[in-house]
Amino acid sequence: MQPKFKKDYYPNLLTWKEFVMLINIRPLMTCDRFVVPNYKKDHKWNNSAWSLDKNCIPPLLVKEIIQNNISYLTDMSRCSRNVNDLAKKLEEEYNGSADAHIYTCLNPSLIHPFGIHYDNNHNIIVQCEGETNFKVWDIIKDRNIPPSNMSITDNPLLDVDMKPGDAIWIPKYYPHLATSNTVRMSVSFPIMCNADRQPREWIEL
Repeated sequence: MQPKFKKDYYPNLLTWKEFVMLINIRPLMTCDRFVVPNYKKDHKWNNSAWSLDKNCIPPLLVKEIIQNNISYLTDMSRCSRNVNDLAKKLEEEYNGSADAHIYTCLNPSLIHPFGIHYDNNHNIIVQCEGETNFKVWDIIKDRNIPPSNMSITDNPLLDVDMKPGDAIWIPKYYPHLATSNTVRMSVSFPIMCNADRQPREWIEL
């Protein structure tokens, strides 16, 4: 994989309306699946008599966290047919296992908690709502360098403002930075090479 950017790669991958539906499904909003980097607050809550999973975050707390933090949902590659179909396409193209991480930022003044960082897996990121600036730098060869909040003075290989439908390819070990230009949502597809995949058949009744 090489760094690249494509306009209008996948329009209408995921909408705000679909995202709102997802965050209102209580069993999806577990402490493991709903990730808020650098979030320090400890919360306790009571659960209803019918709650099977005690680690599901209450809806008002979900709303408060999403409104005031950059957060993302993991294990979401089957959250919709479009997302599942694109995950399948990417798995076949790169011979790996794909997940889907849904990132949201409702406050563009927030600083990305990872700063300039690199990942240990390839990533394809599709802008779904709003606009995000992405910068990508050349590969980091020294793996002893901490993977987040890096300081890089070189010019980036890519510096693009992504609009809905646009996509960017970021190979593993390539530092990058996402900056929200507006309220925004994107879906990141990390690809773990040569890993077991989940079934991609879509159930129709």
